[in-house]
Amino acid sequence: MGCNNSTKENEIKVTIKVVDSYTQKPRVNDRVEIRIGKWGFPTRRYVEVGQYFTDSLGTVSINLDKNERYSFMTFGPQHAFGSDEYKKGELKDRQQVVIKVVPPEKKQFKIEE
Repeated sequence: MGCNNSTKENEIKVTIKVVDSYTQKPRVNDRVEIRIGKWGFPTRRYVEVGQYFTDSLGTVSINLDKNERYSFMTFGPQHAFGSDEYKKGELKDRQQVVIKVVPPEKKQFKIEE
């Protein structure tokens, strides 16, 4: 899977690894949303590329366009959340993006349901 407007020469493979910020262990079956940053009015907007689930190693691999701005967000059980963002050209081929998620029981605030 890859981006819609990507050409082969701009295509890079990126691996997103989601880990627990305290134990450094991989987070399995967390949902990873990948979005492209686009200019909108009055501010930037983000268009979803896709949603993926981490494997047994806590990773998701995807082909992306190196000339786009990307936002990666992870969502896990009990409101576990992590994110990272990269400007155009910052991601490199075969790069691993590590997103550290603070477990819900370690957060400094409480989320009411």
